[in-house]
Amino acid sequence: MATTTESPPATDLLRPSGSTLLVRVRSLLAWLYKVLTQPAHEVEELPLTLTARFRKFLWLSSGLFSAASFTIPAIGYLAFGTADGAAMNFLAAVVSACLFGVASLLHFGPDEA
Repeated sequence: MATTTESPPATDLLRPSGSTLLVRVRSLLAWLYKVLTQPAHEVEELPLTLTARFRKFLWLSSGLFSAASFTIPAIGYLAFGTADGAAMNFLAAVVSACLFGVASLLHFGPDEA
């Protein structure tokens, strides 16, 4: 003759209760906060002078403009099959790429990528 003993009910992982769900959400938020925030001693101070901002702007805008000036005629050629007006875009892209190169050589951009 066998006897049965009832075990305590296991928590249902697919349908957690309200308190279990709150604990999971809270632990997830605590983990995200720890991962996404840096301690105060590790935060790098950025130079906020006007000349530093202008240098970064010059570096970034010249790089983005040269990339766009090379891309727009290529998209026009692929979409419409014609290269009308591509010479001026190419000239602007080369000048902007040269400016980007000079700005990069003078370390106007970030120190590390």
